[in-house]
Amino acid sequence: MADAEAQNVEAPPQSAASPTPSKELYPMSKWKYDVLLSSMSILADLFFREVHPRGSWKVPRHGPVLFVAAPHANQFVDALILQRTLRNEAKRRVSLLIAQKSVHGFIGWASRQVGSVPVGRAQDAAKPAKGTIYLPDPINDPTLIRGIGTNFETDAEIGGMVFLPSIKGHTGASVDIAAILGPEEIRIKRPFKGYVPMSQLTGRDDIDENGQFRNKGIMGAKEGFQGSKFKLAPHIDQTKVYQAVFDRLKAGGCVGIFPEGGSHDRTELLPLKAGVAIMALGTLAEAPDCGLKIVPVGMNYFHAHKFRSRAVVEFGPPFEVPPHIVEMYKNNQRRNAIAQLLDMVHSALSAVTVSTPDYDTLMVIQAARRLYNPIGKKLPLPVVVELNRRLALGYEKYKNDPRIISLQKSVKEYNRQLRYLNIRDHQVQYAKMSWPIVVFTFIYRLLKLLVLSAGVLPGLVLFAPVFIATKIISRQKAKTALAGSTVKIQGRDVMATWKLLVSMALAPILYNFYSSIVAYKVYQDRLWGRVPEWVPIWGVFLAGWIVFPAITFAALRFGEVGMDIVKSLRPLIMCINPSSSYNIHQLRERRAELSTQVTDLINTLGPEMFPDFKETRLVFDHARSESNESNPPPLSPTRSTPTRSTPRRQDSGMSSPGGYIDSPPHSAGAPARRSTTQSSRAIPRNESFSNIGGVGFFATRPPSRNRSRNSSVGGGHGMAGFPISGFTTLDSKEGFDEASKKIRAAMRERGEMRRRKSQVERSVDRDTDEEDEDEDASPLAAATNSTEKSVPKASWKMASGLKALVNSAKKLAIGDSGSKAGINDLFPVVDKAVDGDDCDHDCNNFVVQYPKNFKIDEGDDLYGFVKGWSTHVLVATGKTDWVRDVADEKGSVMQAIGGSKAPSNGRLMLSASNIPTPHHTSDYSEPTTVLLLPAFTVVENVTPATVPTLITEFIEKAPTNTSPLESISLPKALPAPLPEASPAVLKELTTKPCPHQVIILLCSQKTRDARCGQSAPLLRKELQRHLQPLGLYRDLDDERPGGVGIYFISHVGGHKYSANMMVYRRPDAFGLDKVERGKLAEGETAVPKKKNIGAASEDGEGDVGAGQCIWLARVKPEDCEGIVKFTVLQGKVIKPASQLRGGFDRSKGLMSW
Repeated sequence: MADAEAQNVEAPPQSAASPTPSKELYPMSKWKYDVLLSSMSILADLFFREVHPRGSWKVPRHGPVLFVAAPHANQFVDALILQRTLRNEAKRRVSLLIAQKSVHGFIGWASRQVGSVPVGRAQDAAKPAKGTIYLPDPINDPTLIRGIGTNFETDAEIGGMVFLPSIKGHTGASVDIAAILGPEEIRIKRPFKGYVPMSQLTGRDDIDENGQFRNKGIMGAKEGFQGSKFKLAPHIDQTKVYQAVFDRLKAGGCVGIFPEGGSHDRTELLPLKAGVAIMALGTLAEAPDCGLKIVPVGMNYFHAHKFRSRAVVEFGPPFEVPPHIVEMYKNNQRRNAIAQLLDMVHSALSAVTVSTPDYDTLMVIQAARRLYNPIGKKLPLPVVVELNRRLALGYEKYKNDPRIISLQKSVKEYNRQLRYLNIRDHQVQYAKMSWPIVVFTFIYRLLKLLVLSAGVLPGLVLFAPVFIATKIISRQKAKTALAGSTVKIQGRDVMATWKLLVSMALAPILYNFYSSIVAYKVYQDRLWGRVPEWVPIWGVFLAGWIVFPAITFAALRFGEVGMDIVKSLRPLIMCINPSSSYNIHQLRERRAELSTQVTDLINTLGPEMFPDFKETRLVFDHARSESNESNPPPLSPTRSTPTRSTPRRQDSGMSSPGGYIDSPPHSAGAPARRSTTQSSRAIPRNESFSNIGGVGFFATRPPSRNRSRNSSVGGGHGMAGFPISGFTTLDSKEGFDEASKKIRAAMRERGEMRRRKSQVERSVDRDTDEEDEDEDASPLAAATNSTEKSVPKASWKMASGLKALVNSAKKLAIGDSGSKAGINDLFPVVDKAVDGDDCDHDCNNFVVQYPKNFKIDEGDDLYGFVKGWSTHVLVATGKTDWVRDVADEKGSVMQAIGGSKAPSNGRLMLSASNIPTPHHTSDYSEPTTVLLLPAFTVVENVTPATVPTLITEFIEKAPTNTSPLESISLPKALPAPLPEASPAVLKELTTKPCPHQVIILLCSQKTRDARCGQSAPLLRKELQRHLQPLGLYRDLDDERPGGVGIYFISHVGGHKYSANMMVYRRPDAFGLDKVERGKLAEGETAVPKKKNIGAASEDGEGDVGAGQCIWLARVKPEDCEGIVKFTVLQGKVIKPASQLRGGFDRSKGLMSW
């Protein structure tokens, strides 16, 4: 449709941000909206076979919402589908932003009825200009453009735009005009970037992909270069448009936009336009407390241009614009603010869309999905979309892997053979049917087709003019759109729109024509005497308007089934014909081989990309299972629900995708759905569950075996759903000795593996704990996990004691100078007599909560099991998620630290963080910042080349967790050594004190566990809510002295105890450590005191760094109020038994290890 579409709903009372609203520029009439949408929805139901909403429960029911939808693959039909889905599923009305050039005719009239906002676009007004242009000095002055035969003084205007020509596969670049210097010279606001535009403007080919020149000695364009053709567009004032959007959002309405800028038929997302960011930031700049949320919407079509196709409309989780980005926008840093928000929007859209680099890749991915899907399994559309998305992500990551390249060639060859035989992939399976069954099936379907033809042919004949006209006109319009576009491939994005428009105009004319003919015939001879005289002519005419649409609708329904039968006849004939049956049998064997290859490769690479792979797979990997045939793999205990003892039908051999992700909250009274070992079916055939959009993917558990052992696994008849384990011999002495030998052998093997690793891996924490449940690389973990299910509890405690003994021995290498403290001795614990009666109460007015399927391990003891460390190093990356092991981030400082010599002053804990980089990019080639804890020292200009200096001159000389509280004496600056292999001049390393009094670290690494990615943003929001009234909250770019900085870090271990929170505090950070809240007078409150950065030690002056690190786990949103009040402000622990994992107190010389 347009480049943007907006949504509007019943607006609540006018907010304080605009108490006296002016007349709305583009008003919406609610009854007109509902009537028009209901009428147009009939067309959508006729054109599409199925439109499946997914995740609609995530859409906020109240307050302002900005919907960003992509890809814009179906022009005006996208708008209709988005409006219809949001109105039906979320009860919200949608107004659309529509391109100004489209506001004419029926589309213009319809858009006004639903309150659409017309938007002028520069590309629509761009016209070819005379002459050519080039860059006279692209290296020293890339914003100066010179023309040949141009007249910029009359043809161009300041604020207008210059457009370069498009070439195949690349959209023409554009830029704003900053100044007109003469008839043949202009200055643009920013230089062109990239190889294509720089080559167009200079004629040179010594340019890299970023638009940088390799030969700096040549200053100008290529000798003899005559310039490039171009277009000029006038300045378009969008002030009224943006203000209309701001007003609608501030009033609690909703606006939707297709941020790609126009419809297209490409397989990947186009670059996003800045309009969506300006709308969000402009609204929040005027009304910071309006509560604006942004919701990504994925418009996923299956053959979008074809009649009776399918679609999935997927809604992602809503997110808010970070306050620091709004502040940047308000403080004349608009370009950076818009760029950061566009990155967030693009990431959100990528999570709800399937994007591939080209059409051939999409075909290969879809073929791989069909080969991976178990035969006969009917997957719902949401599962198909998610499976395509994950395969596309996997292909993008591993496309250079030789296994992927080989498999891609094989799949393409298989597709070629299918096209040669003119059959579909699912039809290959007919080859496994015996010859008599094939003949019987063919005869049965042929007879069924003949019966259906009686209902199809009348409507087909009557409606044939519409079919023919829509096909011809839509193809002509596609050619016209393709000729006028720089991004379209075949122009298919306009075909569905024109098919609907033509049918809307032609179908009533046809019905009127047919009804008129029948009425005239009745008037002439009463339809050959068959119509009684008492029947009026007007009644016949009205009856025609009922009968003829009914005939065509019947033809539609019968024809849909009939076409499926027609398509199935050819492979049946091939199976019957001896000359061709061999080919299809060979193809079936080839398909089976490819299916095995695809499944094995996905089961190999899948766990590396998706943490939930094992729980949500579609095809069980028998080769990797440690279970034998008599011990089938049980379901994940986190998925099970109470089973029913009532009789149920026997499980079939087919299974459905297991596991849920992103499930919506259920109503309180909703009955629990059973989930047993063999009968768990996450997706029922009728797709009636409200959370069907939250299904898991990647193949299901194996089909049931037709043996009695099915019932004995659990959930069988008479077993009431309880799984039964086989008997074990470990109760005997011989059995336990055997298990002990296995554990000791696994420990020896693990030791050998560690000795083969680099030295730093023996001392640097690679983001995991000893008790980390997902340490799959550990042989000990493998051994213990495989035996834990069968070892009795008492025996397992003995094995756990052996593990604890090994951990105790390890601590000799850490360099402890303090002593291990008991759980109630390390930190003060709240006491009602001292801290008041409400010191141990959870907050009852928290505004966020974890998803319903958020699981936390509540059974284990926490305290004393974390590995000790001496120095914690946080590397600024500007990101919130990283590869599984951050030391594997290629080209990063983390990788350099992981490969360097270990510090001499004890074990180093390495974490990546979302601390902003100096250049506000995630480019590892740029210098970054490192935060040393407990030193509370920031080291700037760190690069991989300067890591050895960082370790020897800063980390080894900084205080550790066991150092006494003494003033920090680190050099203010050190020159960086020049690496021999690089001629670049590195900046000197400089240090400065961290401006915060307290730092809160939250694990956000969802690549290790999805729970971390869910919990961290929610906890930060709740912590922010309690810190802001105290004036203590500091965002990522806020360097005001004092306050509390909240940062996301990579995995620190024990994510099954999510959420993990580490609180580093300076000594008596806010002057409240000794305040007894319970003894304060009524109405008196404990007010945090502002202290100079770097509290003085008791016997000296200067910055001493952190005095405490309090490591908590199982933190929930309702805990945040107490954590701020007592842990952050006073250094006390509220729930030591259930939440304290460990930490240190340098003033006491105590630690938890």
